[in-house]
Amino acid sequence: MATKKNDSTKSSGGGAKKAAAGKSATGGNKEKSLTELVGALAETTGLTKAKAKEVLDAHAELLVKELKTNGSVQLAGIGKLKMGERAERQGRNPSTGEAITIKASKTVKFSGGKRFKDSFQ
Repeated sequence: MATKKNDSTKSSGGGAKKAAAGKSATGGNKEKSLTELVGALAETTGLTKAKAKEVLDAHAELLVKELKTNGSVQLAGIGKLKMGERAERQGRNPSTGEAITIKASKTVKFSGGKRFKDSFQ
């Protein structure tokens, strides 16, 4: 009798799922932390790390402000961020199996631009 390759993930208590969640699509590397991202931006642009963090923080604030004001933001060469809404829906509590109501919420949707999508093929 052949066993499935994924049987080990069931007995590990989900540890394999958590390990896989930290991997990116670029070959298993962990996603960059804010500190690593700031360092990479500073190195690429020649800015100090403090200035690079200031730029990232300002950019995030501008994106949030623009999304709240207009509902969407076009990022040239990358794609578009757009406000979306999730309707109220029924779900289940995974611990008890009890039916619960998940209230409506707002979310941000990303749609990659052509050049952005093509760079991954």
